[in-house]
Amino acid sequence: MTRSFFALLLLSSSVMAQSAPPPPPLPTVKGEKSGLQQQVTDDPARPLDSKRLKTTKPGMVRSLSRAWYMTGRYRIAKGDFKGGLAAFEKAVKQDPKQVAIYREMLQVALRLNRVDDAVGYAQKAVSLNPDDYQLLRWLSRQMIRQQKLPEAIGLLEQARRSKAINHKSAIFVNVMRDLGLIYMGTGKAKAASSCFEVVFAALKNPGAYELDDRSRRTLLANPATSYERMGEVFLVAKRMDLAVEAFRAAAKQGQGNPATLGFNIARVYTETEKYDEALTELQVYFDKKQTSKGRAAYELLARIFKGLKKSDQLTEQLEKLAAHDPDNSSLKIFLADQYVAVEKYDKAQSLYEQGLAKANPVDKEAGHWGLAVLHRRGGRAKELLEFLGMAVDSRGDVKRLDVELKAIAEQKELQKDLLAEASKQAADDQGQAPFARRLVAARLAIQLEKKESAATLLGWALLAEKGTRDVKDRVLLDQLRRHVEGLSRALMVDEKYLPAASLLRAAADDRALEVFKAQFLFQLSQAYEFGEKTAQALAAIGEARRTSNHPLLHYQEAWIHYHARQWDKAVPLFERVIKQFPEDKSVIRRCQFSLSNIYVEQGDIRKGERVLEEVFAEDPENPSVNNDLGYLYADQGKKLEQAEKMIRKALKAEPDNSAYQDSMGWVLYKRAKYEEALTYLKKASADREGEDPTILEHLGDCLEKLDQKKMAVDNWKKALELARKDKRPDKKLIGRLEQKLKDAGEPVKPPGK
Repeated sequence: MTRSFFALLLLSSSVMAQSAPPPPPLPTVKGEKSGLQQQVTDDPARPLDSKRLKTTKPGMVRSLSRAWYMTGRYRIAKGDFKGGLAAFEKAVKQDPKQVAIYREMLQVALRLNRVDDAVGYAQKAVSLNPDDYQLLRWLSRQMIRQQKLPEAIGLLEQARRSKAINHKSAIFVNVMRDLGLIYMGTGKAKAASSCFEVVFAALKNPGAYELDDRSRRTLLANPATSYERMGEVFLVAKRMDLAVEAFRAAAKQGQGNPATLGFNIARVYTETEKYDEALTELQVYFDKKQTSKGRAAYELLARIFKGLKKSDQLTEQLEKLAAHDPDNSSLKIFLADQYVAVEKYDKAQSLYEQGLAKANPVDKEAGHWGLAVLHRRGGRAKELLEFLGMAVDSRGDVKRLDVELKAIAEQKELQKDLLAEASKQAADDQGQAPFARRLVAARLAIQLEKKESAATLLGWALLAEKGTRDVKDRVLLDQLRRHVEGLSRALMVDEKYLPAASLLRAAADDRALEVFKAQFLFQLSQAYEFGEKTAQALAAIGEARRTSNHPLLHYQEAWIHYHARQWDKAVPLFERVIKQFPEDKSVIRRCQFSLSNIYVEQGDIRKGERVLEEVFAEDPENPSVNNDLGYLYADQGKKLEQAEKMIRKALKAEPDNSAYQDSMGWVLYKRAKYEEALTYLKKASADREGEDPTILEHLGDCLEKLDQKKMAVDNWKKALELARKDKRPDKKLIGRLEQKLKDAGEPVKPPGK
């Protein structure tokens, strides 16, 4: 119900937001001095006052403001709206408290389709006149369009409290209607019911609220404010007396019939646990063979039987109803669900198929899920994939899908057959399989961690024709995006860079996902660079920068050169990013850390230190700079006490960071605290699964100091082996390790032997 209220609100708001701006200025607030105004910029005419006779500078300012205002009016009359707006801007610059001019500027901005500017003018106007309920209401609709619901609520609450609004007027009723809709759309049923209580009272007694026949008919014709819908609001808010009154009014006004009234009153009785009365009222609905409430009527019946502790009699009662109403599709599908629950699969399948032939969309979805369950239990992979796809395609219910996929994962043979069937369809497909079916197959492969199959099936999903008009389409497309991002990252962790790149390239070229194009290209550049395809990586990030000017994309271009060890190209690019985006501290930090690493790699350690010292001076609590600068100090054997404090600060922020653990072990080693150092170095090595040559070198050095020579040698040997296998071998590290092994009397084999 909440979703439908919100949809109605958005529809109403989109229409109103495109219509004419608010009416002219409000009547004078009670208590405010009044007087004749020839122009909106004039002060109200008042009796002569000797204190006002003296010519003052503010008076000159007002005259200048009036001149610019008249210039603006003249330009607008000639059709020069931009020129008119510019003149109005100068008018309010001279006299910024002219509410009426801001209102006119709002209208001109809307004529120029400058909605953001119009919103700004309206906000300025209401800041000067907080009781302008018309502008407050207009502004609330703009906030709704921007999905800023808390702001919309705040504006309408301000309008509701306005001193200028008559609480017994039609406009107040409409404000309360709008506010009630937003509250209902955000799940605040109690607040919504308070608002709709005013609307309901006005509809019952229109004369008391100056509500003419046309306004009353408009409210009742709107599904959002019909008596039955208001009854829904009161019911959810547990205001049962109002709910019953609204439901009875709906039946009386022809918005519902006696059968529908029976259904609604049964709901009220059910909420108050009067189950016998509820069953009597609901039977009125069934006796009339009504279908307007679909499966909701039978779900209510199941709830009533549960309250009566007669759930075991529900199926028998449904069978009687089905015999009485044999053409009822909702009833057939609901009864089939009960047969599935008691494992009467043959009866269930027949009813599902009969019901689906004439079912409405809601019941079709239920029927498709039901048949999917039957085919899962029967181990029929092809049919299961088909009906799962149709079920998800109905409403994009991925939560329900995950329940089914979890059950499939427990049937090893079925999951194998289902993936095989999906792969077969992907290979043979000529664009026939619906998008939802393809996504179902890909999601299963991802959840089963079958990465190769997942990549193939996601590629299949990306080839499908996809629409984006419906909410469920957007939900499924968002799931597709998430799957592409997640799987591509997983493939890169496994060093399968080219399959990741292939997937990301397809996603970047998908028009339905065009809004995420820059993001996919960013990831694509990483996949190419890690796969040692620097030219392709640069081309991908260049393409991304043509679609977006995000600072991270500029950083990425520099990072690609950095990763490729093209220092001469990386350094000026990092420096340019720092200069170009001074406000983006996150990107600037990345650049600074990268520059420091480059200088250290080039042998200019002091320059690398200076960069980090600048960062530390600006951000002394940053864990990364505390670790990196502390490590540089420790590695050189200087400022060891300070280095230890810095690294401890980093480790406190991220106690499981293996790089920080290694730094801690190394600074303790440098301070000759070998036993304590060993603890950190062992943990760092374990966290990296013994695959980091630098950590293993440090561990070996520490073991040597503790007279554990054999273990030290073993770690140095493993470190040397890993260092030699690195795609970009560190010659200095390899040289140190070879020398340590020679000094220990160990023969050093040449690489590859």
